[in-house]
Amino acid sequence: MKLYKLFVRISHSCFSFLKRLTNFLDAFHSGFWLGVLSKKGLDYSDEIHYSANTTYVEDVYNEKGLLDWESYIVEKHFSEVKNIMLIAAGGGREVLALSKMAFRVEGYECNPVLVEYGNRLLQKNKVDSRISHLTRNTVPSEVMQYDAVIIGWGAYSHIKGGPARIKFLKDLYPFMHTGSRLMISFIWVKERNNRDRMIQKISGFFGSFCRGEKSELGDKLVPNYMHYFKEDEIRAELKQAGYGTIEYDEEKHGFIIAEIGREV
Repeated sequence: MKLYKLFVRISHSCFSFLKRLTNFLDAFHSGFWLGVLSKKGLDYSDEIHYSANTTYVEDVYNEKGLLDWESYIVEKHFSEVKNIMLIAAGGGREVLALSKMAFRVEGYECNPVLVEYGNRLLQKNKVDSRISHLTRNTVPSEVMQYDAVIIGWGAYSHIKGGPARIKFLKDLYPFMHTGSRLMISFIWVKERNNRDRMIQKISGFFGSFCRGEKSELGDKLVPNYMHYFKEDEIRAELKQAGYGTIEYDEEKHGFIIAEIGREV
């Protein structure tokens, strides 16, 4: 074999080896920390991530209005809606845009930095809506019924564990009446792969020494906690929580529209 061909074959083999090694180290890193970190640790990781991302406290981002897929949802599903509860409001982009469209919006956010910025943004733009601080993965203590409930961009994927997510969905019951629409955006995948299974096994191994907890297929650190859903999984969670799916989409964006007790 000529020398240049040998070098090419070696380079290809090295590339393949490094790719497999990188994938393994990435999965091991994610699985290890998922197993070791407590719920408080994961929550703090999420807080650091969003506090470091300056996009969510920039006027240019928060004053740009709804995204195309969000506008589609408003036009198709919120035509009869007057008041909205928006949990995980971030820096106020959706609250501001919806308020300017004449919806009455109550915003809630767990990150104090985003709450403070969001309220300054709303005041600056002379809208009456406000964003209140709300402990992560909980519902407000003061109950009021809304025509629509929105779980902000990707926030549902930050809730660790199916039982915790289902409890959160059930806790929303008092805030909704017959016909109220629930909109959840989430991170999705088509299929599970070997990396997902490796993360789950590694996390389970280290978690058994720490708290006896097991991760689910789809749990990842990126670097904060995120759960990636398959379509059948998120539909099943909503059904188990007592919701019927009206529309599911992963082309425009990963979102699902549902109602309590609706048979679809």
